[in-house]
Amino acid sequence: MKQFFPGAYPLRGHVQHYDWGDPYSIPALTGKPNRDKRPWAEFWMGAHSDLPSDVLVDGQWISLAEVIANFPLTVLGERVRASFKGALPFLFKILAAAQPLSIQVHPTKSAAEEGFKKENEIGVALDARHRNYKDVNHKPEIIAALTPFYGLRGFRPINEIRDQLSALPEFSFLLNEFEKDASHSIRKLYGKLMSMDAGDVHERLAVVIQRLKERHFRQPFSRESAEYWVLQSNNCCSEHGLHDRGLMSFFLLNLVSLLPGQAMYLPAGVLHAYLEGVGVELMANSNNVLRGGLTSKHVDVDELMQHVSFNPEKVDILSAKPLRESNTVQKYSSGAAEFELNQIASGSGQLEVTLSSNGPEILFPTKMPANGSCRMKWEGGEIAMKQGSPLLICHDVRYTLELDPDVRIFLALVPSKK
Repeated sequence: MKQFFPGAYPLRGHVQHYDWGDPYSIPALTGKPNRDKRPWAEFWMGAHSDLPSDVLVDGQWISLAEVIANFPLTVLGERVRASFKGALPFLFKILAAAQPLSIQVHPTKSAAEEGFKKENEIGVALDARHRNYKDVNHKPEIIAALTPFYGLRGFRPINEIRDQLSALPEFSFLLNEFEKDASHSIRKLYGKLMSMDAGDVHERLAVVIQRLKERHFRQPFSRESAEYWVLQSNNCCSEHGLHDRGLMSFFLLNLVSLLPGQAMYLPAGVLHAYLEGVGVELMANSNNVLRGGLTSKHVDVDELMQHVSFNPEKVDILSAKPLRESNTVQKYSSGAAEFELNQIASGSGQLEVTLSSNGPEILFPTKMPANGSCRMKWEGGEIAMKQGSPLLICHDVRYTLELDPDVRIFLALVPSKK
């Protein structure tokens, strides 16, 4: 590949088949067959070394990582190239959860660098099952719901945790860890819970689970209750005859329910888990996950405890807000320097909007009429857009989107200022 000109190019994402994935949602969105009904958990769009996307250049699919390496200024621009050492700083995904993901946290940038170096020095292979750090980056992330979406995010206010534990005789002994300082109290009780003997946890949870089953039989819990998710997660995540201690997280963490279009942001240190639903996820270019339960993957409680923020907090539900320069482009605010998530919706009428890229962008249509005509045009070319088919937009490209009614597009980009 000797030449690569600024413009828009078809991007081919790839799928992660984690066991919690939904076999139907991503295939339906992207128009790809899934004849063997494998779980399609995440559709990746980016240049992360674990699963880089491909760019269609002159009729050939070429790794996005290779294109960036050979033409960094064309794709990234000088600002992004210099700020992020020649790498695409974000990873764009569609996430589809049919059952709960692990209780997890993401490290800070400095912690990721230190952890990655340490595991390299002691000889842990990059693909080893027990490896915690896959790269040197942190992983702040935002998820915007495409369907009703449920998750856990951060510790509940201390009074709510106290009420929850008081209602669980089997775990009310954890109330002894409460002190005046809320954060310190949560750290102590969570540390005690996570270090308890597995057999002891199982026996106590067995009583809780049986009581909840009996209550659920008499009057079913709704998805808006922690008890519903305890039973659902127990069915899929408790293995080898033992109830997973991660089930207690439902009584300690905030249960979040997102309507389509709503979002939540997760910086480093926030303990969380996604439970069910389909969403657009945008994050820094990392795959570092420290897990504490509800998973068949590697769990490292000691490492997780070093990186969790134990400050109790209410959850801030985000909505997309119109940008000052354009009422048709809406932005989800976050504190990340690596990414910004925008959406463009045409509504009931046709829409034409002109934008200019100031760095690399990835465009992903999540909703588009079957027989509509939706196009992107820029000086030197134009391309038809299709639902579920992403496009890479190079730096410094002024382009026009011509959208039929009932179109929704999500746009990942690098913010100009933070």
